[in-house]
Amino acid sequence: MERNEATSKLLHETAKGNQLAFEELCRTHRASLFRQAFKIVRNAETADEVVQDVLLGIWRCAAQFKGDSKPYTWIWAILRNKAIGALRSNRRSLEAVESSDREEATRTNPELDAVVNQALKRLTPEHRLALILTYYLNLSQAQVSSLTNCPVGTVKSRLSNALNQLRKVWTAPVGGSGLIWFGTMTSPKRSTIG
Repeated sequence: MERNEATSKLLHETAKGNQLAFEELCRTHRASLFRQAFKIVRNAETADEVVQDVLLGIWRCAAQFKGDSKPYTWIWAILRNKAIGALRSNRRSLEAVESSDREEATRTNPELDAVVNQALKRLTPEHRLALILTYYLNLSQAQVSSLTNCPVGTVKSRLSNALNQLRKVWTAPVGGSGLIWFGTMTSPKRSTIG
């Protein structure tokens, strides 16, 4: 069974009050939800709180999932709303702590990651979210628009402004290779819905 179909089935079973289905949904998605929440809030403790809120939201609102979108898109919308809410209510998350040990093990260039994290901290939550969704999660601008509940033009504007802000602060040499220029990042997928 395809992952989307399995998740969709688990959501429908959760909506019926099936606790075993909900537990399986939690086991299946907790780690990826944490990674995505951490990318937004930049704080492990806050990310864990966001994941708990997301899982509670899924339990409470599973009946609202109608299958019009992919299940992960629906779950991601809940995560996005909870993460943005956490950022707004908890300003300390903008001063993110360094990544946890388990993330350190998966890094390919910790020095570059540190520089990127420092640069991302300077962006507003909305600009950072647009950048992460587009360049890290490889979502199209239409998908980002749908998830953030704003027009595609606003997504494009946020991406442009975010990249311009990053270009202004990007001055640290990384790994002896000189300056890294965000303008060389590949362009995001255009308004295709997938």
